Amino acid sequence: MKAAFVVSLVLAITWVGSGPGNGSARAGDAAPGTEQLAQRRAALKQAPNELRIAAVVNSEVITVRDLRARLNFVLKTSRIRNDPETRKRLSKQILRSLIEERLKMQEARRLGIKVTKKELDASVGRLEANNNIPKGRLLPFFRSRGIDTRTVIEQIQAAIAWRRVIIQKIRPRVRISNEEVLEYIARVKANQGEKRYRVSEIFLSVDSPDQERDVRRTAQRLFEQIKKGVSFARIATQFSQSPTAKVGGDLGWIDQGSLPSELDNRLRQMKPGHVVGPVRTAGGYYILALRETRVIALGPTKEPTVSLTQVVLKYPPKAKDADRKRQLEQAKKISETASSCADLEKRSKELGVSGTSRLKNVKLASLAPHLRRPSQSLQVGRASPPIETKDGLTVIMVCQRDAGTDRKRMQSIRRALAARQMNILTRRYLRDLRRSAYLDVRV
Repeated sequence: MKAAFVVSLVLAITWVGSGPGNGSARAGDAAPGTEQLAQRRAALKQAPNELRIAAVVNSEVITVRDLRARLNFVLKTSRIRNDPETRKRLSKQILRSLIEERLKMQEARRLGIKVTKKELDASVGRLEANNNIPKGRLLPFFRSRGIDTRTVIEQIQAAIAWRRVIIQKIRPRVRISNEEVLEYIARVKANQGEKRYRVSEIFLSVDSPDQERDVRRTAQRLFEQIKKGVSFARIATQFSQSPTAKVGGDLGWIDQGSLPSELDNRLRQMKPGHVVGPVRTAGGYYILALRETRVIALGPTKEPTVSLTQVVLKYPPKAKDADRKRQLEQAKKISETASSCADLEKRSKELGVSGTSRLKNVKLASLAPHLRRPSQSLQVGRASPPIETKDGLTVIMVCQRDAGTDRKRMQSIRRALAARQMNILTRRYLRDLRRSAYLDVRV
């Protein structure tokens, strides 16, 4: 998650360099003209109204000025038609975005996270480099187009802080096991020949019944703007409440059945380039864009295999607690003293255990679940702790392991599954922050 939070927004306004004869001006380069003075006088008259409270988020206030500044920023950078009706329709969603931003910053402060000037400068520098804007000219660039730079800085700060919150609170919870990767590969193999979709999303949450009407209208308004040619990615960046907003709503490649059924059914009927919405789901409204499709083809793969030695200690018929305890002690002794597969067999024979067998080059997927999991994670040459089954105890040792599918492909799949899990956990985290917050919306 790089700090490319407003890249698409910068791209939405044409950069004009400051060379001679191009007609551009730096902020403050010239004395204000008659029209500018008139605008300033009007702004001064409006000042008391600007300071009205738009919303209270826990103990923080969002003013009408904050709301208008962000609305102005969004309309100018996304190229959405700027008329009274549009401003009215989008104001509530913009306010929800500001509320969410405050919640993110409050959570960051609660965790002791502070955005440093160095981090902020680095993010601004990346935005300038990515958009071919001369160093140090991003904020003057916005000012010269009538955009309040404070709202830009606040958005960048919130994105940096939230990224660090996610790294601290969410990333440690994301765990993708080898078994999940193998299950994914098996699923892809089973679906070879079917379609895969590259999809972008815009998600607007509905957290309470009283939001239903406003959120639906906002989603419809955004959908109409996209149909008129406004960039899907720019609208997603500013309005979507999904973690994918930071990358313009890009969900990447997904398989059939990966989305909620309401969305999956619509996706199957779409063609590349089509946009559908608003689609109501349990959590809120979605707008989907299908960018391209391809046929699933995993390519040649080699299934992972293991060679292992197992020792089975069966319980006697009608075993009592004492019998089970004695078997457990024996199994522990075998597990703790064996140093190789040959040694495992030797130790079991010394203790009079006859249930020893070798399995060579067995596919992991074909092993029983109680053997498959430890066979994936055990270090080669190290015995497992006793594994209890219905009939007794088993100790296994992996003698040799072949990972099968090449390492790069496994890592790529693991990263994709981790990103998907992180998005789900992030969305839940933000939802819980909203639900536990004190919110007083006044406009």
